[in-house]
Amino acid sequence: MGIGAIPDAVLSALGDHRHLGVHSGSLGDGVARLMLSGAITNQRKTLDRGISIGGILMGSSLLHDYAHHNPAIQLRSTRYTHDAHILERIDQLVAINSAVEVDLSGQVNSELAAGSYVGAIGGAVDFIRGARRSKGGLPIIALPSTAGGHSRIVARLNGPVTIARSDAVIVVTEYGVADLRGTTLNQRITKLLDIAHPEHRAALQAQLDKGDACSATA
Repeated sequence: MGIGAIPDAVLSALGDHRHLGVHSGSLGDGVARLMLSGAITNQRKTLDRGISIGGILMGSSLLHDYAHHNPAIQLRSTRYTHDAHILERIDQLVAINSAVEVDLSGQVNSELAAGSYVGAIGGAVDFIRGARRSKGGLPIIALPSTAGGHSRIVARLNGPVTIARSDAVIVVTEYGVADLRGTTLNQRITKLLDIAHPEHRAALQAQLDKGDACSATA
């Protein structure tokens, strides 16, 4: 799980699940709550069975008190938590990260918003690639379709490419899911337009028609 409102919202919706496992760069209050409720047991993990693995603790006293001397939680260095060879050994690894924007070819910007630096790359690329290589894994980028009235599905990125389109991901907004794995650029455009906010789809299509967007080939 990445850091932010969307990963937190996902964790808060998992209370009715069972036998979940955690391997993440950071552990927050949501993980502690799910462990306390029995949703997270780590008993079906193919690596580090029975243990929640994280790099750092980021939360309140609830998390820190629960983690104190708790053998079911281990903090490891990023050489372990983010290592591709480790991540690919975790079957059904679901990596959920957010982003600032995604362009119509599937490139992801997670660093700059409205010209301002909002964060580093972090572990997004590591976990996306790890989930792609994991047996049954799901590399997910989840984001609201708009921010401040502007579409977050864009014709061209307004910042750097944090995740390349070659690292094809599953993009999720409140309007649906665009699975970009194994698709052509033209297919990606169609899928991403379908999950953009309806009020912005015509403008995105117009930019595409004018050639003011990512190039597309079959």
